[in-house]
Amino acid sequence: MKKIARALCALLILSLLFSFAVPAAAANEETRPFENSAFFQYEGYTLHYRVFPAENEQGKIFLIHGFALSSYCFEKLALLLQEAGFTCVAADLPGFGYSSRETIAQQKLPREELMHALMTHLSSDPWYVGAHSMGGYVALGIAQSYPESVKNLLLFGTNGHGGRMPGMNLLTNETYVHLTSPLMQRAGQSAFLVRLLLFFASFDLRFTMQYDVSKITDPLAAPGTGESAFASYAALPQTDFEAVRNMPPILYLNAKNDVVIPKSEVRKLRAFLPAGSTDLTVEDGGHLFIECRAERTAETVLAFLEANR
Repeated sequence: MKKIARALCALLILSLLFSFAVPAAAANEETRPFENSAFFQYEGYTLHYRVFPAENEQGKIFLIHGFALSSYCFEKLALLLQEAGFTCVAADLPGFGYSSRETIAQQKLPREELMHALMTHLSSDPWYVGAHSMGGYVALGIAQSYPESVKNLLLFGTNGHGGRMPGMNLLTNETYVHLTSPLMQRAGQSAFLVRLLLFFASFDLRFTMQYDVSKITDPLAAPGTGESAFASYAALPQTDFEAVRNMPPILYLNAKNDVVIPKSEVRKLRAFLPAGSTDLTVEDGGHLFIECRAERTAETVLAFLEANR
């Protein structure tokens, strides 16, 4: 029953998060959503990112969010790491935040190519690459394809992508996507549903009730977000688990109460962690521990970075 409950919660979160879209104009270089917003043009894509520059910089951290979220989910963590001397860049994946939207039929560029292009545009030096949930697949793909650009991976609430996932045939079916995207968009207009999902992703009622839900609904309000979310999910890179063994040490941080990432998938990636990696569990956190347990996450990240200079 416990496994079934976890699966239903994960399905609820995944399904409803596709839906947070109502008609609205996407941000652009003239209408920056945040004071530290910037935009990068690459091969027809517009990628939105935020820069948190540190004084007396000790290193650079590139942050990649998970499914249906955006760079905002890293704001608390980025500010803490910035204060500790690390410049952070939090990027929006295509299909989310204020980056370009895609279609199912479009010939899409690999997520890791897009993120790597932004990384090298900003600095030719290697980066620490941090990623949450679905973003972890992209981070692992960057480390596989561009090892010279990655110092260490900081993986939060994620697992490796072993290939085609359950329901992938539907996610790549144009008819299904065209029919379901509008329905999901209408369902996502409910603030109650947003908070319900936040609670299942955090198991923290105070955090849920105080959350500014507009930071989730606003960027997902751009036209085409529903279809683009399907397209982005279907374009995720497959993880080469054997290649992970040969990477520099990884920080692998998960939450005990995470109902999104199956424990079996966590154990699978854990078995391939390279020598010297740090593998820890947040005992009282849910999937969004990078936000609701930002201080504790920052402490763990800083201890890892200190040990892996």
